Parts: sequence; C-alpha cells; structure tokens
Amino acid sequence: MNFRFLLRILVYAGLFFYVNPNRYADQMYEDLLYYYNKNVRPVKNASESVKVKFGSSLIRIIDVDEVNQVLTTNLWLEMQWFDYRLMWDPGRWGKIRKLHVPVDQIWIPDILLYNNADGEPHITIMSDAIVYYNGLVVWKPPSIYKSFCSIDIEYFPYDTQTCRMKFGGWTYNGFLLDVRQLPVRYRG
Repeated sequence: MNFRFLLRILVYAGLFFYVNPNRYADQMYEDLLYYYNKNVRPVKNASESVKVKFGSSLIRIIDVDEVNQVLTTNLWLEMQWFDYRLMWDPGRWGKIRKLHVPVDQIWIPDILLYNNADGEPHITIMSDAIVYYNGLVVWKPPSIYKSFCSIDIEYFPYDTQTCRMKFGGWTYNGFLLDVRQLPVRYRG
C-alpha cells in the first residue's frame, strides 16, 4: 500500500513539474508579434533594401494553349529574407530554433508574375512561413500560373518552345526590394 501511495505521489509530482514545450512557443509567438506591423518592411533604416532570394521549382506543365499563347504551370515558389524583428535567443525559449507562422501575420514581399496572362492571384495555398531564430524567413507557397508565352509552331511537331516567366516586386522598386534568384529546380 505504501508503495502505491508513493508511486502516485511521484507520478503527480512529475505531472506538476512537467514543463510543456509548447508553452515557450505560445509565449514567444505572442512576444514576437505583439507589436509587429506586417505593413512595414523589415529594415532598420527606411533607405535600406530588403534582400529577397526568390526561386521556383517546376512541378508540372498543366497546359500549353498554342492559339492564345498561354502556358499554365504548377510551381512551388521559394522566398527567403531576413526580418530583424523576428529574432530570438533559443536558450531563453526552450531551445526553440524555428516557428511556423501564418504569412498573414508577417511582412511578405509582394513578388508577382509580370507576364501574367489572366490577372488572377496565383498562390493557391497561403502556407505558413518558417521563421528561424536568426530572423531568416522561408516561405514556399504552391502556385498555379498562366503566363504569356510566344509559341512558334513553324516546325511542328519538331519545334521546341522557350517560355520565360518574369517575377518581381510590384509596389517596391529595386532600391527597396532587392530580388535575387535562387537556383531553378525541376521536379516531376
């Protein structure tokens, strides 16, 4: 009987002193975003540019419309930038080194497809961004794009086509948003 009683006390004491690791994530998320303004570029000086690495992986060619000269593709985009407002010390926060943050809570670059063929927004899922303790933000949204592509069928069916997709910042000029290309990857 004494053994069972002692065992119960040890179990309850263990539950009482157990520290929920999510407690750190909850508090850190709240602390990071409480005064955060997602409408302000993540720079300490307004004249600085935000350096954004941008790339895409071609997942699939969905359609080639020769008549209208439109290419429809499924892409996985990737954007990386640093946000000094989203930095923390993992030692103070239960060794948490990254957080998954909804992109509607943080600043994201307004990179769009310039040779867009249908005028629609194309990111199909507003996936979470991964924010690392050093302020690195990585966002990889899946997307479907319709882009203009000059199609030459002179040597059909032996012709080859080259379609270019031009992405860039929409409202920020190159002095405020410095977009650099990540390597292009093909998946299929």
